Amino acid sequence: MDRCIEWYGRGIFLSLFVAIALLGIGRVEFDSISVSAWSVSRTTFFSWLLWKLLIAIRYHRWQTNLVKHPIPLSLLLFFIVVAITLLPDFHAANDFRYLFFGCAHAVMVMDLCENQKQGYWVVLLLGLMPGLLTLRGILYDPSVLSFDYMRRFGFPLDHPNTTGYLFSMSIPLALALILSETRALRALAILSCGAQLVGLVLTYSRGAWLGWAASMVFLAIAWRRWREVLSILVALVVVCALADPLRDRMLTLARPQADEAMNLRVRVMNDAFQLGKDNPVLGIGYGRGRLKEALRHAYQGTANENSPIWHAHNVYVELFAETGVLGLGAFLGLLGVTGFVILRRAHFQENSNRIVLLGLGGAWIAAAVTGLGDIPFYHHETRIFFFTILGLAFVFDRTGNTILLAPSQDDTQVP
Repeated sequence: MDRCIEWYGRGIFLSLFVAIALLGIGRVEFDSISVSAWSVSRTTFFSWLLWKLLIAIRYHRWQTNLVKHPIPLSLLLFFIVVAITLLPDFHAANDFRYLFFGCAHAVMVMDLCENQKQGYWVVLLLGLMPGLLTLRGILYDPSVLSFDYMRRFGFPLDHPNTTGYLFSMSIPLALALILSETRALRALAILSCGAQLVGLVLTYSRGAWLGWAASMVFLAIAWRRWREVLSILVALVVVCALADPLRDRMLTLARPQADEAMNLRVRVMNDAFQLGKDNPVLGIGYGRGRLKEALRHAYQGTANENSPIWHAHNVYVELFAETGVLGLGAFLGLLGVTGFVILRRAHFQENSNRIVLLGLGGAWIAAAVTGLGDIPFYHHETRIFFFTILGLAFVFDRTGNTILLAPSQDDTQVP
């Protein structure tokens, strides 16, 4: 019985590994079967829950190591507040269901990655695999290389903004692997980082550009690698300046009134903020369905009356409108606690360990800043990536200095 439980647990970890790997591959179709990070993660959760029940029955205790740590406690507080906002009837709760499985994914990462070595394998997947998204997207539609705004890079994910959001979080990890790894893995990290930078530019996602730029500034300061990091930043700015569609897209950040899409988003954002002011404690209830219901009267008779994307395109305004100051405060607390834990652990590390942890911090900053222009919880890949970073922060802080994250260049002998 004990051996069966042990091997069952290994199978669950492998399934979680596959779910995270699919973030960098995208949805895969097999005849009528579709496999994605979301579907594998969701299925893995039920298997993990059954595994925990078997352990509880076999050993007469619920095995967990998540209590009394600030990250899982902050996550629990955020989830409870969001759930309360949907009371008493939980109508229009599809987005809450997605959030639940996102939180479940984070808990699985926290529970199944028992040491830093396992956590580091997850970092490898998050940093290296997304380069394949660019390859798949270009092979699917080579016209995205024409620098035409009407041919934005998005496939195989559901939208260019989703792809840009994921790249903004992954590139800091790829850069960390470039600086911390040697030989083959470094070469793979360079290829992945280059491919992701190309994909990021071609998404034309302004929010992702801002998030990525913020992470680069952070890493330049934290790593004290101004020349390497800023050279990448400057090179992409030059590319954007020379390509007319990219330059025009970038200039809309300075002149948002000149862009019709941004005008609509600003209007929805203002309306959502007003809803938050009118319902300041717990908001109107979490999810796009609730927000559409509350704003529909304001758009009756307009071309946007039946728009399928009525959300604020800003995670902070969105949460303020839907969950009030309690929900927004809980989310900001979650962001702050996780960022503090990552930086605290990085402070006590050296060499490659420190580089990788600060890369994780850069990914977290990219997630937070890109949230000014999009919402990670409404798309499967960005949601799973976000909660994977959250889980890794807990894993690395819990396991401390016991196992080396990556081979230190200082300790590597070159023949």
